[in-house]
Amino acid sequence: MSESEYLSDKKIQKIDQDTRKFEGDQKQAESELAGIGARCDGDIERCRQAAKAKHDVYVAARQKAMDAEQEWKLAESELKKAEGNKSKEISSTQKRAETLRKRVVDAKKARQKRIDEIERDKKKLVEKAKKDKAREMDKKKADEVAKVEDQKKRELGLS
Repeated sequence: MSESEYLSDKKIQKIDQDTRKFEGDQKQAESELAGIGARCDGDIERCRQAAKAKHDVYVAARQKAMDAEQEWKLAESELKKAEGNKSKEISSTQKRAETLRKRVVDAKKARQKRIDEIERDKKKLVEKAKKDKAREMDKKKADEVAKVEDQKKRELGLS
C-alpha cells in the first residue's frame, strides 16, 4: 500500500494528529526545559544566598549568644566575689566592733576603778586631816588646860 492509502485511514489520521500534537508539545517542553534550567538555577542561587544569609545570621547570633554567656559567667563570678567580699567585710567589722565593745567595757571599768582610787585617797586625806585637826585640837586643849592650870597655880601660889 502506498503512503496515500494509509492517510485516508481514520486511525492513522488520529495517530498522525496525535504525533503532530506530541511533537508540538515536545518542542514546547524542550523550550520550557531550557527556560526551567535557567529559572531553577536562579531559584537555586536565590535560595543559596538566602540560606547563606540565614546561616550568617545564625553564626552571628550564636557568637552573640556565646559572648553573652561569657559576659553572664563573668557577671556571676563578680557577683560571687562581691558576696564573698560582703561576708568578709561584715565578719571583719563585727570582730572590730566586738573588740571595741570590750575595750569600751574595759575602759569604763578602769575609769570606775580610778574614781574609786581617787575617792579612797580623798577619804584617807580627810581622815588624816581629821586626825591632824583632832591632834591639833587636843594639843591646843592640852595647852589651854596647862595655861589654866599654870594660872591657877600662880594664883594659888603653888608655882
